[in-house]
Amino acid sequence: MLSFLDVALKQAARSKCRYRVGAVLVKGGRVLAHSSNRYRNAPSVDFRFATFHAEEVLLRRSSPPQGAVVYVARVNRAGEPQMARPCPRCQRALISSGVTLVHYTTAAGRETLSLA
Repeated sequence: MLSFLDVALKQAARSKCRYRVGAVLVKGGRVLAHSSNRYRNAPSVDFRFATFHAEEVLLRRSSPPQGAVVYVARVNRAGEPQMARPCPRCQRALISSGVTLVHYTTAAGRETLSLA
Protein backbone atom coordinates (compact mmCIF):
# COMPACT_ATOMS: atom_id res chain seq x y z
CA MET A 1 0.00 0.00 0.00
CA LEU A 2 1.31 3.44 -0.93
CA SER A 3 1.76 6.10 1.72
CA PHE A 4 0.37 9.57 1.09
CA LEU A 5 3.92 10.87 0.62
CA ASP A 6 4.43 8.19 -2.07
CA VAL A 7 1.34 9.52 -3.85
CA ALA A 8 2.81 13.04 -3.66
CA LEU A 9 6.09 11.72 -5.11
CA LYS A 10 4.17 10.15 -8.02
CA GLN A 11 2.42 13.47 -8.63
CA ALA A 12 5.77 15.29 -8.57
CA ALA A 13 7.18 12.89 -11.17
CA ARG A 14 4.31 13.86 -13.51
CA SER A 15 5.20 17.58 -13.44
CA LYS A 16 6.66 19.16 -16.57
CA CYS A 17 8.23 22.05 -14.62
CA ARG A 18 11.92 22.45 -13.86
CA TYR A 19 11.24 21.97 -10.13
CA ARG A 20 8.90 18.97 -10.03
CA VAL A 21 6.54 19.17 -7.05
CA GLY A 22 3.44 17.17 -6.14
CA ALA A 23 0.90 17.57 -3.33
CA VAL A 24 -1.87 15.49 -1.75
CA LEU A 25 -4.73 16.70 0.48
CA VAL A 26 -5.84 14.19 3.13
CA LYS A 27 -8.55 14.18 5.79
CA GLY A 28 -9.54 11.18 7.90
CA GLY A 29 -7.24 8.82 6.02
CA ARG A 30 -8.85 9.66 2.64
CA VAL A 31 -7.24 11.44 -0.30
CA LEU A 32 -9.45 14.41 -1.16
CA ALA A 33 -7.32 15.83 -3.98
CA HIS A 34 -3.88 15.54 -5.55
CA SER A 35 -1.93 17.72 -7.96
CA SER A 36 1.45 18.68 -9.34
CA ASN A 37 2.83 22.11 -10.12
CA ARG A 38 2.26 23.36 -13.65
CA TYR A 39 2.99 26.21 -15.99
CA ARG A 40 0.58 29.11 -15.73
CA ASN A 41 1.97 30.90 -18.78
CA ALA A 42 4.80 30.20 -21.14
CA PRO A 43 7.99 31.15 -19.23
CA SER A 44 8.95 33.44 -22.10
CA VAL A 45 5.75 35.45 -21.57
CA ASP A 46 5.71 35.81 -17.78
CA PHE A 47 8.86 34.70 -16.02
CA ARG A 48 7.98 36.07 -12.55
CA PHE A 49 4.84 34.04 -11.95
CA ALA A 50 5.29 31.33 -14.55
CA THR A 51 3.96 28.42 -12.47
CA PHE A 52 1.15 27.48 -10.15
CA HIS A 53 2.66 25.79 -7.11
CA ALA A 54 1.33 22.30 -6.41
CA GLU A 55 -0.26 23.54 -3.19
CA GLU A 56 -2.10 26.29 -5.10
CA VAL A 57 -3.46 23.81 -7.64
CA LEU A 58 -4.53 21.55 -4.77
CA LEU A 59 -6.47 24.36 -3.07
CA ARG A 60 -8.13 25.32 -6.36
CA ARG A 61 -9.30 21.74 -6.89
CA SER A 62 -10.85 21.29 -3.47
CA SER A 63 -11.98 23.25 -0.50
CA PRO A 64 -10.11 21.62 2.37
CA PRO A 65 -12.04 20.79 5.52
CA GLN A 66 -10.75 22.21 8.79
CA GLY A 67 -7.88 20.11 10.11
CA ALA A 68 -6.86 18.61 6.76
CA VAL A 69 -3.27 17.48 6.21
CA VAL A 70 -1.16 18.12 3.09
CA TYR A 71 1.73 16.00 1.84
CA VAL A 72 4.21 17.76 -0.48
CA ALA A 73 7.04 16.10 -2.41
CA ARG A 74 9.68 17.26 -4.85
CA VAL A 75 11.87 15.10 -7.07
CA ASN A 76 14.94 15.82 -9.16
CA ARG A 77 15.43 14.57 -12.72
CA ALA A 78 16.66 11.22 -11.39
CA GLY A 79 13.45 10.84 -9.36
CA GLU A 80 15.16 11.29 -5.98
CA PRO A 81 13.28 13.19 -3.24
CA GLN A 82 14.36 16.78 -2.63
CA MET A 83 13.42 19.63 -0.26
CA ALA A 84 9.72 20.46 -0.69
CA ARG A 85 8.93 22.77 2.25
CA PRO A 86 6.05 25.04 1.16
CA CYS A 87 7.08 28.63 0.39
CA PRO A 88 5.71 31.45 2.61
CA ARG A 89 2.97 32.29 0.08
CA CYS A 90 1.76 28.67 0.00
CA GLN A 91 1.98 28.42 3.80
CA ARG A 92 -0.34 31.45 4.12
CA ALA A 93 -2.77 29.94 1.61
CA LEU A 94 -2.78 26.60 3.43
CA ILE A 95 -3.34 28.27 6.82
CA SER A 96 -6.24 30.36 5.50
CA SER A 97 -7.77 27.18 4.03
CA GLY A 98 -7.75 25.39 7.39
CA VAL A 99 -4.84 23.01 6.78
CA THR A 100 -3.09 22.30 10.09
CA LEU A 101 -0.17 20.04 9.17
CA VAL A 102 2.19 19.63 6.20
CA HIS A 103 4.48 16.64 5.68
CA TYR A 104 7.16 17.28 3.06
CA THR A 105 10.17 15.55 1.57
CA THR A 106 13.81 16.48 2.09
CA ALA A 107 16.92 14.98 0.53
CA ALA A 108 17.46 13.15 3.84
CA GLY A 109 13.89 11.91 4.35
CA ARG A 110 10.84 13.84 5.49
CA GLU A 111 9.89 16.70 7.81
CA THR A 112 6.66 17.96 9.33
CA LEU A 113 5.48 21.56 9.54
CA SER A 114 2.71 22.51 11.95
CA LEU A 115 0.49 25.34 10.69
CA ALA A 116 -1.80 25.46 13.74
